[in-house]
Amino acid sequence: VGLGKTIQAGIILSELAAADATSRALVVTPAGVREQWQGELKARFSLLTTSADAAWLAASTRDLPPDVNPWSLPGIYVASLDLVKRPEVLRALEDLTWDAVVIDEVHGAGLGTARLAAAHALGARARRVVLLTATPPDSDPAHFAALASIGETTGSLLTEFRRTRAAAGIAARRKSILLPVRLSPPEREMHRLLERYTSMVWQEARGRGDSRARLAAVILRKRALSSAASLALSVGRRLRLLGAPPPADRQLLLPLGDEDPLADDVPEDVIGAAGLADAALERGWLERIAQVAEQASAHESKLKCLVRLLSRIAEPAVVFTEYRDTLSQIAAALPDATGALTLHGALTPRERSAVQREFCASGALLLATDAASEGLNLHDRCRLVIHFELPWTPMRLTQRTGRVDRLGQSRTVHEILMIANDTAERLVLAPLLKRARAAAGRGTRHLSALDESAVATALMEGVEVKAPLGSLPVSTTTASLGPEAESEARRLGLHRGAGATARLTARGSSTDTCVASQVEGARDLMIVLSVTVEDADGRVVHGDLVTVASSVLRPCYGRRPRDVMTWTARMVERHGQSIRRHARQHCSGSCEEAMVLYREQAAAEAARERAISAALPSASRALVQVGLFDRRAILHADVRRHQGRLVSADTQARILALRENVALLTVVRIVGILMGRQRRR
Repeated sequence: VGLGKTIQAGIILSELAAADATSRALVVTPAGVREQWQGELKARFSLLTTSADAAWLAASTRDLPPDVNPWSLPGIYVASLDLVKRPEVLRALEDLTWDAVVIDEVHGAGLGTARLAAAHALGARARRVVLLTATPPDSDPAHFAALASIGETTGSLLTEFRRTRAAAGIAARRKSILLPVRLSPPEREMHRLLERYTSMVWQEARGRGDSRARLAAVILRKRALSSAASLALSVGRRLRLLGAPPPADRQLLLPLGDEDPLADDVPEDVIGAAGLADAALERGWLERIAQVAEQASAHESKLKCLVRLLSRIAEPAVVFTEYRDTLSQIAAALPDATGALTLHGALTPRERSAVQREFCASGALLLATDAASEGLNLHDRCRLVIHFELPWTPMRLTQRTGRVDRLGQSRTVHEILMIANDTAERLVLAPLLKRARAAAGRGTRHLSALDESAVATALMEGVEVKAPLGSLPVSTTTASLGPEAESEARRLGLHRGAGATARLTARGSSTDTCVASQVEGARDLMIVLSVTVEDADGRVVHGDLVTVASSVLRPCYGRRPRDVMTWTARMVERHGQSIRRHARQHCSGSCEEAMVLYREQAAAEAARERAISAALPSASRALVQVGLFDRRAILHADVRRHQGRLVSADTQARILALRENVALLTVVRIVGILMGRQRRR
């Protein structure tokens, strides 16, 4: 978490845009971080992007001619996965090929979901597929294999890069504080009654194979650990739903938004599932628990502790809780002077972005559910995170703190974990999270990969939480490019030094123009050359810089600047052949390696192009008979066929251009002439 996945993707998109101005890329993200992605790409890479939301799509469809696909224009589109999975949106996307598709938080594409189907449909039509996640589903081999196969074609294989803080050379600068909270007698009584009731429900439901009843028992335990008021609301809702007739069928709402609802509320179909065979006995238990929970909610121990804690903190802070009900209770208990901002799943993506901007600009306190635990950058403003209750998975805890503990954080990060004494938080969850943190420090991922189902099962059955067994499916190759990255960083450092000087002294120069500029007391000459490997169309395959130093200017010391420039140009022209020969010799090894690598990549890319061509046109369009429901489909069929022929022709042209025996040329250009005193080495 927070180790630069967005930056890595931005580098890929930047290289792609520099190589081909007509390229088309799609970045698929959660809707809440769409604006953040746009800002990062613009600020760090000067890449302008299109926010492809529902409003943009409607406006583009209205303003463009009917035979123009709004996604077909060159550029970088940033869209949410919940938007592109909609059938009417996905059909237009499937008619196109993409130079790159980047899918952020890809773990959100679950098995058997429309999200996963849409991600695969887009990946199958992309020349490059980049999947980003800080929480890979290591504990679920089937889910991991499904993600690894996104965009997979015959012969293609996902290359996996795993980066840890230790590998990145980032020292641990996080301080964790466990803050135990002593519960009141009504709160302790509430937890004891709930544990007895949920244990009975769990045992009966397991015997009859009722997963919904077991899930309801888990939710009630989690709600109780969040707050007594949250439990009271859930128990009251459960009492109303038990024995009630099933809801009447109703017309489903059209999915007009960009994002599915975020899970920080309790679904009624789960909380209303019958738990005990004896309905009267179950209702008696629930009424007793509801009564005690109401008494406990009048004086919440955790809430009082949080209010005291925040009154002593003189810097911005983020308070995380899992449920929206608890968030509302916290907001109501705080003084108005705190100016607390709230961020939860009931807000639209645009509203959440506005809250993020306001907090990062001047906010003192942000109250958030886990709707803010992924993707958002809060480190510029804040370094303190308070967990009002413990999450049930180690990765959720890491995601929360990762909003402030990420690259760019210049201060020590503090996190405070509030733990209710004499509950499962103190007896099960806190030790589990502590073990997971220790294991992660040793480079072991098993405990951090625990999913909530495994934790819930262990907690409800009173057994120790064990790390998942088994290994990941053998469907990826793991790459480590540390030495290559260090070598490239050193090379770029040298080139940037020369390039910075060249830009300072070369006025209005282009890449193939020699420009000389005189510096007072000039004695030495440095010539900067660009050595590139190019194909017949001038596309650059590989580039390097070479500097050639000389002291030939000493005889002209004292001349006027105009005479110096003329004399230097003649000297460069006279010795140009030897200078270029020196540059070619200096870069011969790297150029030959680039040519070999280019031909290998050309073969792989040609195979990818053929696979993409086979996937066209849209598979979803072929499932519906043209004109079956709407005669307009017949009118647009010719347009789509024409568009399909254009895409197929472009793909065939790319395949021909990617010949393994394509002629490559080494080109040397003088891009700068530096005159002045140079440091001796």
